[in-house]
Amino acid sequence: MVVLRFFPRRALFDKFIIRFVTMSSSSTSSTSDEQMLQAVRKIIPELTNAKYKGQDGKIGIFGGSSEYTGAPYFAAMSALRTGADLVHIFCTKDAGVPIKSFSPEPIVHPILDQPNAIKNIKPWLERFHVVVIGPGLGRDEKVFDVIAELIGVCREAKKPAIIDADGLFLVCQRPDLIKDYPGLILTPNAMEFSRLMKACLEKTIEPASDPLVSDVKQVAEFLGKNIVVLHKAAKDVIVNGEKDTEAVACGAVGSGRRCGGQGDLLAGSLGVFWWWALAAGPTKCAVSPALLAAYAACRLIRESNAATFKIKQRGMLATDMLEQIQPVFHRLYETHAK
Repeated sequence: MVVLRFFPRRALFDKFIIRFVTMSSSSTSSTSDEQMLQAVRKIIPELTNAKYKGQDGKIGIFGGSSEYTGAPYFAAMSALRTGADLVHIFCTKDAGVPIKSFSPEPIVHPILDQPNAIKNIKPWLERFHVVVIGPGLGRDEKVFDVIAELIGVCREAKKPAIIDADGLFLVCQRPDLIKDYPGLILTPNAMEFSRLMKACLEKTIEPASDPLVSDVKQVAEFLGKNIVVLHKAAKDVIVNGEKDTEAVACGAVGSGRRCGGQGDLLAGSLGVFWWWALAAGPTKCAVSPALLAAYAACRLIRESNAATFKIKQRGMLATDMLEQIQPVFHRLYETHAK
């Protein structure tokens, strides 16, 4: 893990001085990395008989089309494996039956491309702690119109939201949809981030596995102080839009095999950690709840990748990674005193 601290009126990466505290590729973590892990452990909710179903996370996932049915499934199952109580998937009509056939666990609503979609979605929104928009969404303009309206409804309700995959494609077409959204995490990969740079700042950059932190910071600041950008790369870089605040990077070693669907696993897990961080309150978070949640999810999925690779090697799949989320979660976050 790398902690990146930003200070005003100093010169490095054009605007910022960045203090690095790095984690080696061995199993020994730096002090700051251990502090982040301890902070994550503090937000993990206790399992008690006094709770009712739903308290530990109700997540709404908006995505799934005739072409892409696996992505929302992976996001949903990752959320459940991380510890969410309930996950709902809102997808197009053609995607409903395939997604339901994968597992009985997610609750599936095949209505994204139906008339009055938003009218049917609105009653559900107040139930969700966090919404995840984009996995398997596709690029149908009619569905994009529904999602644009959905973002507006969520924005007005100040609903914590994560936008990933084709949801980011829509954002690049209409950055105004999310500018100054009061609580939003974007999760672009290298290609998606290059589009964001062009859309937000009219700057052309090549997709990179080692992004400039200053680039990620500029995009976040343009979009607003309550927005977090998680750039997925060889080292995941996580920044928010507040000026002169710290950022976090997760460089935990995964493997050379990156499965299709791994980003969906991250998005689903992130939704759960974010709710837990918000529910725990700011006093238990070493950094902002969104930054802490993003670090927690990045670390979990990276180490799940590494654990799966030891078993499946080059042939590993996102489906295989799902089986490692629980044991890796337990090792990272539950085998230490809080």
